[in-house]
Amino acid sequence: MANSYRELEGSGANYEEEEAQAWRQPSYSQQSQRFDNRNHNNDMSSNIKRMPDEVWLIPANVDAKKILGDKKANLKRIEASTNTHMDYNEEDSQIEMWGNRDELAEALKQWNTLAQNVLDEEIKRARAKKVKGWAKPEKELTEKQRKKLERRELRAAKEKEMTESQFHPRDNTLYKYNAHFVLPTNNEIPIAQFIGEKEEVLNPIRLDTNCFLWFEPSLNLIKIAGNEMDLVEDATMRVKVLYLKVVASRSIPINVNDKSKRNGWVYYMIDIPEIPQQPYRVRIANMPDWFMPPHDTNTNTAIKIFEPVRDGDLNTCTPAQENDNKEYKEPVDLETLQRIQIENSEGIRSALLQALGAIHLLDEEIKMRVRFGQICLTDYPKETLWPIDKLNTKVLKSPKLNSKFVTCIATNREQLAGLFEIVSQGEQHWEGSPFREYKIRAIRRPKIRGEPNTDCVFDVKFKNDNKIGLWNVTTAERNVLDINMACLDYDNSWNFSIRTAKRLSNDKFSPQGSFVYKLRLSQNNKLIYTNTEEIKVTSVCEKLKWKFWWGDNYVIEITRYEHWNCDSNKIKAISPGVEIVLGREPSESTFYGVTFYKDTWERDFAENCSLSAGRVPEWHPIDFIEEENSGGVDRLLNEIRNFLEVLQNNVSKAQ
Repeated sequence: MANSYRELEGSGANYEEEEAQAWRQPSYSQQSQRFDNRNHNNDMSSNIKRMPDEVWLIPANVDAKKILGDKKANLKRIEASTNTHMDYNEEDSQIEMWGNRDELAEALKQWNTLAQNVLDEEIKRARAKKVKGWAKPEKELTEKQRKKLERRELRAAKEKEMTESQFHPRDNTLYKYNAHFVLPTNNEIPIAQFIGEKEEVLNPIRLDTNCFLWFEPSLNLIKIAGNEMDLVEDATMRVKVLYLKVVASRSIPINVNDKSKRNGWVYYMIDIPEIPQQPYRVRIANMPDWFMPPHDTNTNTAIKIFEPVRDGDLNTCTPAQENDNKEYKEPVDLETLQRIQIENSEGIRSALLQALGAIHLLDEEIKMRVRFGQICLTDYPKETLWPIDKLNTKVLKSPKLNSKFVTCIATNREQLAGLFEIVSQGEQHWEGSPFREYKIRAIRRPKIRGEPNTDCVFDVKFKNDNKIGLWNVTTAERNVLDINMACLDYDNSWNFSIRTAKRLSNDKFSPQGSFVYKLRLSQNNKLIYTNTEEIKVTSVCEKLKWKFWWGDNYVIEITRYEHWNCDSNKIKAISPGVEIVLGREPSESTFYGVTFYKDTWERDFAENCSLSAGRVPEWHPIDFIEEENSGGVDRLLNEIRNFLEVLQNNVSKAQ
């Protein structure tokens, strides 16, 4: 027994040792199989897969196909934008990634954002498709439940009656004071545009004045009734202001037939120096090679600019022009030049009053700016050489003339070194400057199916910690006034513009808010955005602004503009929910521009953004014109000329 036990013990020991040896060394069959595999692939290294540096598990409650996209388009997009290598492991339902730590961290952010966006859309669709009515059959009500239901219905009927009576009293003779606003008999304004489809525009007036207001179609008037005379008078005046606002707004010209032309009042003028150099003519010339054309124009469009021609430059004209146009050689008399200058001043004053009068009562965002750059002509006469008086009457006054103004004064910061030195003197620099802002143009899908898409513009700022700061979104942008002044004694011209836009809700949970709070900055401060089902980005402009005080409460903004066209087929193919990194997309153009405005303009117009129905802002159009308040148009023109001189002497030309 002892021997047999020892034999068993020895055999057991040998067995364990043999099994351990077999575990350490592959069997012959395994070796032959691996040898066959090596022969099949001709390379042993092709079977060795390096462990991934990072793994992202696809959430179980999200469809992997939606995460990966059609033909793994989302995977390829994130892989390219983060400069990593990725592979989809279908067996483990995970994304395996290789790359450096920072790039992998960015990739994980993009995958998490994509998964959250896909999940949000699925939840939204599920809620929209949820069918109501799958409940148990109703039981017969008890006597107590029946009485409770009757009381509830009676209370709802009384509330409805009270609500309706607030708008339309049964008998207005019961009230001490009554008034009415009669609409003109030849009124072309739809009543819905005036007071809303359901008279909702009148609700703030009803609430503030505690008066009854309602429209009587048979009498074509709005009735007002109340118990206090002052409140009835206030309500009547506010209804009148509402009507005047609509009338004034409709006076702004709209180019329905020609979409290439801007809306609003557009003027072209030529600035005459006090001591003009004689003879003085103007050539419609090609743009300089360094100049950036308008980013929203067709590349096939031939762009021209105004160029001065003096004594030494006349030999650049063709012989035919010199022989056939002898009047071009004759100097323009000083009286004509002075008359043009006076006409310019009076024309600007009249145009300002007209434009400010049209927007005075609007409850919209208003911006008034002076920009320096070039008038880029898109529609112009065939003749190229013009004397000033002929140019003023036959070209600048012609309705066929069309242009776009570009604020490009430099293409690199080195050209602006002298300008930065001048404007930075003293305590003129704004605290926190430069500011980084983004202007995002997008298409907004309507809430009601069948209605057309609308354009909207987001203005977004980021805080120092790269979180979303101040932002707003507007729609229905309108050009109200454009004054284009060609300055032949300087390298740059200027443009005076007034624009308006309606603000949309900036609620965090609205479609606009959902889009904005998905924005973020990459490690190199480039915008990362995500298209949603409601918002599709068409273009992005990154603005880096340096702000300085100048003169009598004027503000100078030196801005670096960088444009991206996000409406290309390449970006359109990216499905909603996938983050798009602008740093990976080539920008369309980059240049520097200068803007000039008065601080009081901003403060006055800020009141209009929160203007209640029928209210009037404290500012008046005449405030911008009268000498005692603002110095008038002549003083504004002098300030602009003085700053043009600064630009001329401190901005170096592109080589």
